[in-house]
Amino acid sequence: MIGVSFLVALAGLLVLWLRAELQRPFPTAGPTIYTAATIITMDPKRPRATAVAVDDGIIVAVGDLDEVRAQTNASAPVFDDRFADKTLIAGFIEPHLHPSLAATILPLDIVSAMEWITPQGRSAAVRGHDAFLSRLRELDRAMGDDEEWLLTWGYHQPYHGELSRSLLDGISATRPIMVWQRSVHEMYFNTAGLERLGLTAADFDAHPQADWETGHVWETGMLAVAQPMLAILAWPPTYRHGLAMMRAVIHRGGLTTVAEQGFPQISPNGELLMLHLEMRKADTPFRFVLVPNAMYLMREHGNATDAEEAAAALLDRSTDRVRLIKHAKYYADGAIFSQLMQMSEPYLDGHHGEWMMTPEQQRDALRAFWRRNWDIHIHVNGDAGLDLVLDQIEEQRAADPAPQKRVVLEHYGYARDDQHARLRELGVVVSNNAYYVHELAPIYAQHGLGPERAADISPVGGLARAGVRFSFHSDYPMAPAEPLKLVWAAVNRVGSDGQVWGEDQKISLDLALRAVTIEAAWSLGLEDEIGSIEVGKRADFTVLEQDPYAVDPMAIKDIPVWGTVLGGVSYRVSAESDS
Repeated sequence: MIGVSFLVALAGLLVLWLRAELQRPFPTAGPTIYTAATIITMDPKRPRATAVAVDDGIIVAVGDLDEVRAQTNASAPVFDDRFADKTLIAGFIEPHLHPSLAATILPLDIVSAMEWITPQGRSAAVRGHDAFLSRLRELDRAMGDDEEWLLTWGYHQPYHGELSRSLLDGISATRPIMVWQRSVHEMYFNTAGLERLGLTAADFDAHPQADWETGHVWETGMLAVAQPMLAILAWPPTYRHGLAMMRAVIHRGGLTTVAEQGFPQISPNGELLMLHLEMRKADTPFRFVLVPNAMYLMREHGNATDAEEAAAALLDRSTDRVRLIKHAKYYADGAIFSQLMQMSEPYLDGHHGEWMMTPEQQRDALRAFWRRNWDIHIHVNGDAGLDLVLDQIEEQRAADPAPQKRVVLEHYGYARDDQHARLRELGVVVSNNAYYVHELAPIYAQHGLGPERAADISPVGGLARAGVRFSFHSDYPMAPAEPLKLVWAAVNRVGSDGQVWGEDQKISLDLALRAVTIEAAWSLGLEDEIGSIEVGKRADFTVLEQDPYAVDPMAIKDIPVWGTVLGGVSYRVSAESDS
């Protein structure tokens, strides 16, 4: 029976939604002509302009001011010169970000090898085993109530050394502690935390990706064994607060469209309701696109056929601001931040990669969604994982060659030149996390991969030479949700140690900017709506204080983002988000 408190809470959420709906801004009636120092259109037919006209949220003219004035069908258009000294570019697109993970991680204490800027402030980089444990002790001492959870995110074994239940017991024998690994594919608990969750040795022994002695769960073991922890992290008030923080992070990066690659992660109804509420706020300056999560739906419904039917039912729950598209994502090998990607050559320490879905489950997912004409996204990181994925795609294309599918490989952390060529032959494209090389190449050269393979992490130069289309994503929180940082990483390939890794994997600024605009739109099937500043497309722009082509390549990541224009309505980044 539904409790009164639940109904009261639901009524409150509906009131908030209605209030936000009534407060939404609308574009000014009639055409508006924006002028700028320069406009980077991402349209090869007209790469540059100085004016753009917008009517009812749609671009109606692009060119110089005289051309645009002549093309604008109005006797007295509104002229807006607020961007006269700025650079407009097609609105940045994030084709792979996880709002559920962002909402659960942002409220936590970040203890990472890299500095992070969030609405809570700037975290300090922590490296080394002793420094990591010392930081946990500081956090423990700062918390007064021993009953309160100590929850952190950012642990990464190559930077921080080994972690175990006994080490966490040394931080506190009474306070429950959970350390969420950098990839979010792993968790570590102390004894008090396991007791609080009611988990036993039998729960761990029932799953091959869980270890009771170390208090460690990983990949599907985390999803199966640590469900009580996931419920705590997704507690609605905290989750809602995390979504608000996520909104600030996204806007700070200059993003106008963001895609969740794998919806849902925890709860379809809960995640969708919370996301709708957040997105209907008057000051939410971007749209969300959701890609159904085939792995989650297969786990819930027992087989790929029923999962496809469940995914199709989700498509009816779209709105303009939160849109579900007929793309499905499934998972091959493990996380690159866990070094659980499947590699053809052994890791230096002899450990092995993992499958997130068995090869049989992958084949079933591909077949079920392919035959119902879905576009496909596949999480794959290692070259051995990629060999399997490409074999299965080739097999499926041979069995069912038409209609042509849009197949996007997500992450593509490490791959060989022969595999780039095979992608080209199969018509497969890539959505790459270009930031990997910055954070991972220096440390993976010493741990796991060695210098030669580490230098080829995120091999976008090889993709470009092979003629394979690619876009960039952050997979936030795997990288900052800042497209200019992804562009910077791909153009310069400078690691966190200040050294260049993989000179031959560098790409041009043109290709890098396409990867966060029109190619990102193409990967989502939205290239006719967004991704470039062309007549007939949505008036979505990112407003920069400097022209990326006019600064030193090493300064690209530091170009200030003034804000965004979404459907003809401008939104300035608040001063607080720059702190």
